Amino acid sequence: MVESSGKKEKKRYARELKKVLLVGRVNVGKSTLFNRLIGKPLAITSEVPGTTRDVIYKPVEWGGRMFLLADSGGAGAADKLANYVWDRVREAIREADLVLLMVDVKSGILPLDEELARMIKRAGKRAFVVVNKIDATSKAVATPEEFYRLGFEEIFPISAAHGWGVGDLLDAIVEDIPPESVKHFTRDKVRVAILGRPNAGKSSILNYFAGKPIAIVSPTAGTTRDAVDVELEDMIVVDTAGITRKFKDDLSYYAYVRSKRSLRYAEVGLVVIDAEVGVHHLDKKIVKMVVDEGRGLVIALNKIDVLTKKEKKEFFAHVEEELKSVWWAPKVPVSALTGEGMDYLRSVLKGARSGIFKRISKRDARRLIDELMRRNLPPAKIYDFYQIKNLPPTFLIKAKGKIPDFYLRYIENALRERWGFFAAPIKFVVEVV
Repeated sequence: MVESSGKKEKKRYARELKKVLLVGRVNVGKSTLFNRLIGKPLAITSEVPGTTRDVIYKPVEWGGRMFLLADSGGAGAADKLANYVWDRVREAIREADLVLLMVDVKSGILPLDEELARMIKRAGKRAFVVVNKIDATSKAVATPEEFYRLGFEEIFPISAAHGWGVGDLLDAIVEDIPPESVKHFTRDKVRVAILGRPNAGKSSILNYFAGKPIAIVSPTAGTTRDAVDVELEDMIVVDTAGITRKFKDDLSYYAYVRSKRSLRYAEVGLVVIDAEVGVHHLDKKIVKMVVDEGRGLVIALNKIDVLTKKEKKEFFAHVEEELKSVWWAPKVPVSALTGEGMDYLRSVLKGARSGIFKRISKRDARRLIDELMRRNLPPAKIYDFYQIKNLPPTFLIKAKGKIPDFYLRYIENALRERWGFFAAPIKFVVEVV
C-alpha cells in the first residue's frame, strides 16, 4: 500500500519535533500530568518512527509552539511485566530529547528515583526534575529543594492534580522550540458529540453532515441505543442515544452512560433542541453536562422550518431567556430536513475548536487583571492570574481571600470581550494564599 504524501509529511515533522518523555515510579502522578498536558486523549496520536511500539507520542501546544509528549510505564511495578517496563523505559530515554523525571514530595527520594536518575545520566540526556503533589504539604516528607540531590539543575515543583506550576514547566519545555513547530501538527478534524432528548433530530443532523443515511431516523423515541461514530472530511461526529428523564430499563441507562462517555472524548458538544417542543428542563441538564465536562458548546435549534415567522420570533426569545446562563454559546436555527442553516452550523462547529483550545500568555492575562482591578477593586486582593490549561480554558487566581461569583463573571466577561473564547466555557480555580 502506497503511503499518501500528507502522511509522509506528518511523519517527517514528527521526527523533527522535540520529543519529551515522562518517567517515574508508579503512583507519582505521571498519567495525571500527561492527561493535563494533552487535554485528555483527544490530540492526534503519532507513533514516531524509530521509537518503541509501546511509547505513543502525542503533540502538545503551548505558547504557539509544539512538542511531542510521551508517558512511560511506571517503574517499580511488582508484576511479571516489570522487566519489560524497565527495558521500554531505557529505550524511550535514548530516543527522547528531554526527560521529565517525576518524583513525589509525599515519599521523598527513593532508590528507584536514584536508579532512574542514573539511567538518564548514562544516556547523556537533559532532564527536568518534576516534583509533584506540592499541594499535599501536610503529608510531605521532603521539600522540593531536596531533590537537587538527584544531580539535575532544573527543579519544577508542581501539582499535576490542580495545575499549579504546570505553566512554568511548559514555558521551560518550549523555550528552545521555534514558533513554526505548531504548523507541523494542526488538528484538522473537530470531534463533535451530538446530544439531546429522543426525537430532537440528532440522527437527521448526522445524516445531513454525512450526505447519506448513516443513522436510523425514526419517529419512535429511543431508536438510537449506542453511539454512532462517523469520520467525515472535516469532522468526527458521534450521534448519541437520546437522553431521557428516567431509565426505563438497562438499555436506556447504558445509552446514557455511553452518551456521557462520547462527550468526554469529544471536543465540542452539539446539543440539539426541538423547536416544536421548545427548551425542555432536560435540555438544560444536557447543556449543563457539556459545560461541566468542559467541552465546547454549540446549540442547534432544529425543525425551525415548521414554525411561522411569528412563532420563530417567540421561540428565539424563549431560547434566550431559558438558556441565558450560557449566553456565550452559539445558537443556530437549522432544519436537518430542508438543509436550512446546516452549512453554517458546520462552520460554527469547526470554529468552536479555536475557542476551546485558545491559550492566553501569562503576560497578557496579568495585564488584563491589572486593568480590571484598577477599574473595580476585587473583594480580596489578587496576587496572580494566568491560564493553566485549555479544554476548557481554565485560569488560576491567586488571591488573599475568596473571590465571589459576581467578580468571576466580571473577569469572564472581560476575557470574552478581549479574546472571544468562541463557544467555550471558561473556568476558574481560586487559590487562597
